[in-house]
Amino acid sequence: MERFGVLSMGSRLKRLSDHLFQEVQGIYQEYGIPISGTYFPILRLLQLSGAMSVMDMAEKLKVSHPAVSKQVTKMLKEGLLEKELDPCDQRRSHLKLSADGHQAMAQVEPILQEMKVVLDGVINIPSANFLQALEQVERQLLGNELTEMVIDRLSRVNIIPYKETHQSAFFALNMHWLESYFPDQVIEADYQVLEDPQASIIDKSGFVWMAIREGSERALGTLAMLPDSQANSTALLKLAVAEHAQGKGIAQRLMDQAIAQARQMGVEKMTLETASCLEAAKRLYEKNGFVEMPAPKPSLYERADVYMEKILEKSL
Repeated sequence: MERFGVLSMGSRLKRLSDHLFQEVQGIYQEYGIPISGTYFPILRLLQLSGAMSVMDMAEKLKVSHPAVSKQVTKMLKEGLLEKELDPCDQRRSHLKLSADGHQAMAQVEPILQEMKVVLDGVINIPSANFLQALEQVERQLLGNELTEMVIDRLSRVNIIPYKETHQSAFFALNMHWLESYFPDQVIEADYQVLEDPQASIIDKSGFVWMAIREGSERALGTLAMLPDSQANSTALLKLAVAEHAQGKGIAQRLMDQAIAQARQMGVEKMTLETASCLEAAKRLYEKNGFVEMPAPKPSLYERADVYMEKILEKSL
């Protein structure tokens, strides 16, 4: 369909709309939300504006009166809405959320918040060409990832040691980060670590942790740590969190794990390299006690123009 260009735009938008409704319905079912995804515009309108007539709802939502009436009939049968007489005209009735409707909207609110974060990320595409932007949105949303991404943000995350089955996720998360920020600075050393963290880090007395969604095998973040016994220090590397899962404290959880491990090992300091353009990452490191210092030696990576250290207090 995409090859027909602008002539297929209507069909493509309908396909995308139908798919989004199906994905949203799947999320609702996953969390036991007793409403249809198609009810949302009416429920949200009544939640925000209070009781309204079908005609007023149709006008506000810019859809036909029969379309609203059909949905309202279903919601009345399901107990999500209830009628009340218009105080100004007893011959007319208004519709408002029932107690069950209010409860359902309260249940769905956290899902809506996380869905907005995911969709904002998907549609944030720097393109002046609408069809090109539409194609990128389709690639992400039609791949059945919306449901998983929203559930990722709603679920608990466990920090666990790396296993061989995590190799592809470790590679994908870190490579996506590299290609997003430094596409022209990926070097052979990156591939060596990403393709075989067991040999590159773990077999050298290092550690790799994965942030895994509880009840699944979905990896949402990674962090590695490589000790330097001669310097009595340990270096952090390969911190990456899936874009759609950022802002949920996963990076901090990974940092907490690494700092606790370093203290247990009794090393004197932790080190890391980062880039001055990665302001959010630098704030995270500073929050955890890392201080920018002169680099003791040139970095292997052109992108790493900031060196930081954290001195660990000895346990009493």
